[in-house]
Amino acid sequence: MTHGDAETRPPLDRTNAFTALEAALQWWGADVPEDPGAGELAHLLDEIVNRLREDRRSEGSRAAAEPLVQAAEALRAVARLGSLLPAISMWHLRTALRHEVTARSQLAAENHPQPVVSPL
Repeated sequence: MTHGDAETRPPLDRTNAFTALEAALQWWGADVPEDPGAGELAHLLDEIVNRLREDRRSEGSRAAAEPLVQAAEALRAVARLGSLLPAISMWHLRTALRHEVTARSQLAAENHPQPVVSPL
């Protein structure tokens, strides 16, 4: 299942999770280095969050920033764990991906608002 260009099915391994996160950050406009670590991805997300929060014209951008903050926190947890507890690291990677998809949906909701239904 996809949401826009984002895959909503969680990847089954660490490599695929990092690949999906790299693609997601590129979608947000980040210049992702080759073979980044979780800490680098978290730092890039922080930059994206700052940019979104500064966009005073778009409520959707500011709303999208909040799930990206949570995604960055999940990536920082992965960075702290390193190679320890791979199942926990994978959970954090999947959490980061879910938050990124939520952030995209915030933008999509602004770009495609639901019609207002007037009461009869």
